[in-house]
Amino acid sequence: MEATIYIDVLFFTNWGMNSFLLWCAGRLAGFRAGKARILLGGFVSALLYCLWLYFFRRNGGLLFSLLLMAAGIAAAYLPKRGKSLLRLFAAAWAVSFFMGGAAAALLTLTNVQTLFGHGLILRRNAGLYPWQMLVWSVGMAYALLKLGGKWIESHIQRRREFCTISVLWRGRRTEGRALIDTGNGLRQEDGRGVAVLEFAALQPLFTPEESVALLQGVREGLGLCALPYSSLGNPDGRLWGVRAEQLEISFGETSVRYSDIFVGITFEAFTGAYEGLLPPCLLKEE
Repeated sequence: MEATIYIDVLFFTNWGMNSFLLWCAGRLAGFRAGKARILLGGFVSALLYCLWLYFFRRNGGLLFSLLLMAAGIAAAYLPKRGKSLLRLFAAAWAVSFFMGGAAAALLTLTNVQTLFGHGLILRRNAGLYPWQMLVWSVGMAYALLKLGGKWIESHIQRRREFCTISVLWRGRRTEGRALIDTGNGLRQEDGRGVAVLEFAALQPLFTPEESVALLQGVREGLGLCALPYSSLGNPDGRLWGVRAEQLEISFGETSVRYSDIFVGITFEAFTGAYEGLLPPCLLKEE
């Protein structure tokens, strides 16, 4: 059974799908663009695809698909370096594979797309898919991006900006993920930088009773020490923390250890995909 495909329907379908793919690629690769730029990128790739079909009456193949993807990325994000273009291209390719390949395999095995109805499938050998496949693949991709947002930020988008720090104090150990904060100029008396962790990350170092007392504002008598510090958000001029027996920093293949070093505590949660701040100077061996 032959199918009649209208060029305007094909154009708007591709425009929407390409725009969503470009948005996903930007989120995955750590790039941001306005909605207008994303829509422009989807528009460019959809227009070129429809023009090709109109004049040549056939699909352009793999190479043409890659060129369309590159054109959409260039229009949406205007990458100034080849490295940025490659990062976006790889992210777009991964999202495209997931939505077109992995989602198709999963949905074929589970048949979950029939929850929307069976619809009408025409000319399977022509590569036409039921519309339910598009709805589910877009929905799955969006949900995974939302649920894994923090993991994507810390492990893919900005992985070179994060490190893991482990703190040993009073025989107890805990660890957290820290952002390498180039603007952190706070120093101890001996000249070493100061790492700061959320209380939630350091809580395993304290007993339940001590944790409750700290959250109630008690600072004295809990083994804490204070570092003179003044800022707009710290009116009492002191940064409370612990004198760690050991601080171990892991950054890629680099591992640095310090002994008898001050680690600050913040009782406010950071909003990013990290639990602490670390000055770059502590990444260098003593």
